[in-house]
Amino acid sequence: MAFTTRKSLIARLKNHEEASWNEFYATYKPLVILCGQDCGLLGDELDELVQLIMCEIFQKDILGKYDPDQVPADVVFRHDPARGRFRHYLRGIIRNQARKLYRKRDRHLVPLDETTPEPLSDEQFETAYDDAWHTHLLTQAMLELRNQVQTETFAAFDLYALQNRPPQEVAQFLNLSVNSVYVAKSRCISSLKQIISNLEADNQP
Repeated sequence: MAFTTRKSLIARLKNHEEASWNEFYATYKPLVILCGQDCGLLGDELDELVQLIMCEIFQKDILGKYDPDQVPADVVFRHDPARGRFRHYLRGIIRNQARKLYRKRDRHLVPLDETTPEPLSDEQFETAYDDAWHTHLLTQAMLELRNQVQTETFAAFDLYALQNRPPQEVAQFLNLSVNSVYVAKSRCISSLKQIISNLEADNQP
């Protein structure tokens, strides 16, 4: 799915327009999983959390009609403005469903040890959700950046700025000048800032 579709999805949800199941699922599943992990859910519980949340959001069109993994593309969701800002609406659903899953966990079958995270308090969850949301936006911004710039420009940025490879090594690998590697980094950082700014603007009330 092209990133431009995902970017337009955020704007449409802000404006209370329709979004398809497949588009919504692909865009927000990673965010739900991040939040579920922060809530202390494990393994199959994370998959169940995704299904519960998606079915609740699309409940009139999904529950009792389709397997959540095989929903027709024409099934749509329209955010109700009475529910407030979509970002906060989604946060509430994730928190409530995560609590239900944690409460029903059989502690005899899923023993807790020192590596198993404890469920978060409401305040901790809000902080974790905000962090996950910003990670979600950054992921989308990186996809948009990849679509905006030439392949070799993004590759130079990725290798030099993100993977911390020496500029001389990157230049040799991509058959570019060292100066071109520096320019690619500068151009991509500038573009990335603008993309993130646009995405954040789409998410304002």
